[in-house]
Amino acid sequence: MSQHDTYIRQHLTKYQYRDMTSRDCSNLLTVYRDLRPKQDAYVFNDGTRKELLSLEGTIPVTYKGATYNIPVCIWLMDTHPYNAPLVFVKPTSDMLVKPSKHVDANGRVYLPYLNEWRYPSSDLIGLVQILCVIFGENSPVYARQNAPPRPSYLPGQSPSTGGGGPAVGSSGALPYPTTGGYMPTPGYPASTQAYPSSTTSYPSSSGTGYPPYPTQGYPGSQYPAHYPAQSGTQAYPYPTTAAHTGTSGHGVVTHQSSISDEQIKASLITAVEDKLKRRMKETFEQAQAEMDVLNSTQEKLKKGQRTLEDMIQQLEKEQNDVQQNIKLLKDKDEEIKKVLEKMENQEDVNIDEAVIPTAPLYKQLLNLFAEENAIEDTIYYLGEALRKDVIAIDEFLKHVRDLSRRQFICRALMQKARQKAGLSEVGVH
Repeated sequence: MSQHDTYIRQHLTKYQYRDMTSRDCSNLLTVYRDLRPKQDAYVFNDGTRKELLSLEGTIPVTYKGATYNIPVCIWLMDTHPYNAPLVFVKPTSDMLVKPSKHVDANGRVYLPYLNEWRYPSSDLIGLVQILCVIFGENSPVYARQNAPPRPSYLPGQSPSTGGGGPAVGSSGALPYPTTGGYMPTPGYPASTQAYPSSTTSYPSSSGTGYPPYPTQGYPGSQYPAHYPAQSGTQAYPYPTTAAHTGTSGHGVVTHQSSISDEQIKASLITAVEDKLKRRMKETFEQAQAEMDVLNSTQEKLKKGQRTLEDMIQQLEKEQNDVQQNIKLLKDKDEEIKKVLEKMENQEDVNIDEAVIPTAPLYKQLLNLFAEENAIEDTIYYLGEALRKDVIAIDEFLKHVRDLSRRQFICRALMQKARQKAGLSEVGVH
């Protein structure tokens, strides 16, 4: 794992799709090695700050036969890759943004590719490739008017030992545009520092040809309210594939490409194969994830089916029990109706003869029980009479004493009779 991969994974903790974002960034940094990851606070128009990961650096752009490094900054939303990134041209201190159909005065880039961003058909490599093509047709930056003309030389050469380039201040020096609408300045070796400090604020609207692409889920309007400040300096972009072959008498520099058509074709084929392999792998992984979800759902459905079958069996069992109980209650109801009809047809029943015990001992128990309950009721009503002042206290105590004695005798006889009959004892209440 490279240093960039480690940095990216450490700063994607708040991103929703960390693995896909990390893979997309790694693929881009593998192809475009002049870009580097950086985390900083991004400020939206409404003042909301959000810690986002950005990819800063230069991308190679072929403009009028020469290759230049154009400084850009790509901000990744925390829902990447399902939301399009924000792309800005980030000029150095001696460069200015050249507004065009695709770039506004603040450096914000607008492309149909961003408007129609759809994962997985859209990725960062495809975005940068389109940026290289668009910037190759119309440069997004130009040199300031006060920028002094300097000679162009290849990386690794000093200004004094350049490969045949004209001397500084000579009439053969490369021309540098001083107004918008021309070409980016040929570059010099990159310095060891980053981009210059910038606190540029961006407006909330633009007159460019393309509308801002959607960024669902983010506060504020489509334009950033503030671009994060950077530190350091960086020189002009410099050609990466062109070499000096000499100068004419008027100082005109000619370039000769060192890459043949076959090499370009092979490189394109390899790039297409790699992209197809990545797409196929992502499609397979996505299909596999969907299959896992479907299998899990199938298991849950089968489990739910078994649960429903058990519930249906339990309900059927309870339904059978209820039907049996209903049948039993109907039979009992018929029996009660028959007994009631029979009793209605009979003469008045003598209460004392309604219950006939099967044995003399049981008859004695019945009589003792009836007498004991009668004494209990008598004592209760005597207490009510005393409470209402119907009888005097002396008369109440006399009757209660006699009744209590009789009640005690009844209970004692009842206990002995139950023991004799082999019945269980009952507590005295």
